[in-house]
Formats: sequence, C-alpha cells, structure tokens
Amino acid sequence: MKTKKWSILLLSIILVFSLAACSAKGNSGNTAKQPNQTEGTAVTAEGQEELTPEPGAKLLVWDGKDGVPFLSEIAKEFSAKYNISVEVQEQGAPEQLKKMKTDGPAGLGADVLVLPHDNLSEAVAGGFVLPNDFYEAQTREEFQETAVNAVTKDGILYGYPRNMETYALYYNKSLVKESDLSSWDNIIRFSKEFTDVKSKKYGFMMQLNNLYFAYPFFSGYKAYIFGKDNTDPSDIGLNSQQAVEAMKYYQSMREILPMEAADATTDVKTALFQDGKLAINLDGVWNIGNFSKLPFEAGMVPLPKFPNGETPKTFAGVKAYYVSAYSKYPNAAKLFARHVTTHEALLKNFEKTGFIPARKGMEEEPVIKKNPMVTGAIKQFENSVAMPTLFEMQQVWAPMANALELIWKGQDPKTTLDHAVESMKEGMKTLQK
Repeated sequence: MKTKKWSILLLSIILVFSLAACSAKGNSGNTAKQPNQTEGTAVTAEGQEELTPEPGAKLLVWDGKDGVPFLSEIAKEFSAKYNISVEVQEQGAPEQLKKMKTDGPAGLGADVLVLPHDNLSEAVAGGFVLPNDFYEAQTREEFQETAVNAVTKDGILYGYPRNMETYALYYNKSLVKESDLSSWDNIIRFSKEFTDVKSKKYGFMMQLNNLYFAYPFFSGYKAYIFGKDNTDPSDIGLNSQQAVEAMKYYQSMREILPMEAADATTDVKTALFQDGKLAINLDGVWNIGNFSKLPFEAGMVPLPKFPNGETPKTFAGVKAYYVSAYSKYPNAAKLFARHVTTHEALLKNFEKTGFIPARKGMEEEPVIKKNPMVTGAIKQFENSVAMPTLFEMQQVWAPMANALELIWKGQDPKTTLDHAVESMKEGMKTLQK
C-alpha cells in the first residue's frame, strides 16, 4: 500500500512538470518577441524600434577643425531631444587614433570619433571601434555603396558614413578661363605667364609632398600602390617603370611652381587663393564651403588628361562617425552617430561646411545641385578610386612624403623611389613582429 502511494505521488509530480514544460513551450512559440522588451531598445510613437540611451549618459565627440562647427550646433539639438549632454572637442584624425591608445582604456577617450576610411584597419586592429550593428540594415540601404564598402572591414560594418572627399582644380574665375584648364599643357602655359614669384603670384599650386595629392601623377601613368587592386601589400608598384615616368612629369612641373615642396603647405596655398594671388588650386572638396564665400567667384573642374592621353584618377576618401569600443554609453553614442547622419543633418552639414553627403539621392537637393563647385567635384568622383584600406598603407605615407620632396628638388626618380619602397618594406616587416 505504501509503495502504491509513492507511485501515485511520483506520477503526479511528473505530470505537473510535463504540463509546465508544455505550457512554457506554448508561450514561447505563440508570443512574438516584443521590441520594447528587447534590452536597450524601445518603440517610438511611429512604431520604430530605437535604442534606449543609458541612464545618465553623456558623450564626448572628437572631430577635426572643419567638422566642429556643425557638430557643436547639432549636439544642442540632440541634447534637447534625448536629454544627453554632448561635449565636442577638436581633434584631428591622426591624433584621435594616437589618443585612443592611451585615453581609451583610461576612460578619457571620445565616445564618438570621426575618421577617414583608410584609418579603419588600424582602428579595428586596435580594438577602438564598435560595429554599426543596430543601424546596419538602414546604413547599407540608404548610403552610397562606395561609402558603405569603405567603412566595412572583413565584412563587418563599422562606420556611419558622413561625406565623400576627393580633390580637383579650384580656379579663380576672374583670373582664369575654363579653357585654360582643359589640358595640362594649357595649365602650364597659363602659369608661365601668370606666375610672378616676387609679387607672390602663382598660376598653379598643389601640396607637393603628400602622396594623397600626388597620386594622380601615378594613376595617370598606370602606376599602382599595391597589386591586385590595392589588396596585395607584397606587390608594391611605386618604383615601377610607370611610377618613374610619372615622377619625371611631376618633377617637370617645378618649371611653373618654383618653390620648395615643404613650403607649399595647405595654409600657404589657401591664403594665396583667398587673396586672389593663386589662380589654380589643387585642393579638396572640403573647402567648397570656404571658397563659396570669397569676394570673387571660384569654380571647380576635374583634373584634365595628361599629355600621354590618360585621365588621372584622384584618391577618394569617406569620412564617417565611429562609436568607441571604450564608451560607457554605447547606445547613446550609436544614437548620436545615427542622428548626425540623417538626411536632414547631412544637408545642414553641407550648407555649413560644404561636405558632400555620402547618402544616396542627396545630389538632387536644390542647394547641392545649384552649386557648380559641387557639380565639378561630383564629376571628379567619377574618376576617383578609394584609398587603400590595408593596414600596410600606414607604412607608405612617410617614405613617399620624403621621396616626393627629394624628387621635387631634382634627385633621380628611380633611385629615390627604390629607397622609398625599401623603407616601406622594412616598415611592413615590423608590423609582422
């Protein structure tokens, strides 16, 4: 009898647990996951799932000098909407990466960074940035494919694209006719007539010791940086025969720009152009805003073909916001990065700075469409290539800056480029240790 009672009790326990398990399974299968029940998210009045900022969140944002005015303005709008205080600090891109190595782990780094896309490999290798996971689908759908690819590393989307950059020829319409810009021969002819060093007047000027701006000479002579479309760092093409020919032509340009390479700085060049003493200025699209306010009308046209008949290609870059992996408030930081890259925000940024938005379809905005300098820049984008994103690219800039200075001084291009490439290879070896 005692055994029978224990059997009945055991059977009851099994039935109770079985029913409970069935009930649990039933609930799981019939109840859809509610967005407002997801950790760190909420549902807006429009039914959209949105990140919930961390309680007490406050953000520090770093950007270069040209981006600070817009960020300072929109930070107030963001703070009012989300009740999150935002401090904007001026910090150049190279300094941002250096500071993240020390300030990030110490909790003193920015929550949101602004970096050019060629810094992404270093930022990912250093573990400085978080993936753009919550807004990934929207970002891939709404932004230019080139921009999305540029802020993606090993298939993972990290950035929140802001603007696309390249460079072309600004010109002072009161000094130069557009026909003077139709070929390099015409630019040289015009510059020979216009340049007067004693009066500090120059026909043409570019930043001479920076591969970023000198790259069209290489591309126009079919030289390359890395093999296999810049994906093979074991194949450096900067001392090839094509590269040597490119540098011989570059060297010949000293005829119209009689100054040391180190003296053709951005500040000098910009000041001369703004003062009406530089007629043709090879410079970046980020100056469209500044040059739209000059007392004379400035234009912008793509680089013409070289005498060999080839169209030079410029480097294209994509600047984007990134959320720091050290941020104590990643949800708030992601919200901010999204907020400052909406259609409306990027339009405001264009109006304030001239940054050309990386979002699809914005070229149809009237304020963008009516600006002839932007139109010229967009034409140049058609003859641009994205800067290599390989980590090894960081070993290229300094040797090439030195090589460009020496070649400009008159040293043998072949010997100088051979030394530069050897220096790059030595630098790349240190990366592997």
